[in-house]
Amino acid sequence: MTQFVGLLMAGGTGTRFWPDSRRARPKQLLPIGTELPLLEAASKRLQPLIPPERQLVVTSAAIAPAVRALLPALPPEHVVGEPAGRDTAPCIGLAALLAARIDPDAVAVALPSDHVIAPEDAFREHLEVAAEALAEHPESLLVFGIEPDRAATGYGYLRRGEAVGSFRGKSVYALDAFVEKPDLPRAEDMLAEGGHSWNAGMFAFRPAALLAAYAEHLPELVDDLQRLAAAWRGPDFEALMDEVFPTLPKVSIDYGIMEKVQGTLMLPLPLSWDDVGTWGSLARLLQPDSDGNYIRGDAQLLGVSGCIVSATDGVVAIKGVDDLIVVHTPDATLVCRRDDDQGVKQIVEALAARGMLRYL
Repeated sequence: MTQFVGLLMAGGTGTRFWPDSRRARPKQLLPIGTELPLLEAASKRLQPLIPPERQLVVTSAAIAPAVRALLPALPPEHVVGEPAGRDTAPCIGLAALLAARIDPDAVAVALPSDHVIAPEDAFREHLEVAAEALAEHPESLLVFGIEPDRAATGYGYLRRGEAVGSFRGKSVYALDAFVEKPDLPRAEDMLAEGGHSWNAGMFAFRPAALLAAYAEHLPELVDDLQRLAAAWRGPDFEALMDEVFPTLPKVSIDYGIMEKVQGTLMLPLPLSWDDVGTWGSLARLLQPDSDGNYIRGDAQLLGVSGCIVSATDGVVAIKGVDDLIVVHTPDATLVCRRDDDQGVKQIVEALAARGMLRYL
């Protein structure tokens, strides 16, 4: 039976979910459209296929203690805190080296910690499909693709090539190309054409295969990442992270590795998926009321339709408006048009520019 190591990427501050998401408690630590905090749900989703002792979480050093408290079944050293964000290539490269220390023969799966995926047993089965494909193609990397249900412009796409095999009745394909985030007409064309999946930033690989790709395409990272991995579990690891990690090049794994390697495999995931990227995601995660409103917490709505409402520690009362996002917390309230949920990040930037850091 294939052994796995799960790598959960839990950095980022979730600015598009302000004011619920804050620097000290970003969205991956919150239950957003879910019963459990997103990171806790991601860890449990891997089980029992990947037990806690074979999971690693790479997160911000500032919230590493909170992550350890949220996931007490993980060994404390399996929560790795980045002193500075350097994008996904340093994060996943280091995690792959640590996975090799846990089990050099394992299949590693690198997954964002803030996605919602269902059904969970079908997701785990697809991880096993990926492992079987990699057993036949041990030098390849594999990327999971989400089967699109709409013409989305906020995601990159994966264009599949020829099928390379069938495992457990599920086809695995050669990856033909990464496609940048399209405009709406192109997204509609790809949805109509078929053969395209959303790039959700989820990967599977044998650590040795990924590290060989780093040696070829990002050699400037390798020595420093190996120094860090060698110090893992030792008394000097955190100090070395503070010294070395902020100096690493800031580069995404898509740009630095995945778009350059040859022979990458692609496995479509015909599952329910959401990246919980903005407040608008609640319209896909919650059930609407009879007027098409999506409500978390206590709210009184009169003559209101198409609104997303979230209330923490209080009640929100709204009358005679449509298609708004209204989020109330004890010290900050957000109101914006529903079609401008991406713009919440700009509010956070504006507050920071005014020095109002206590609200961030």
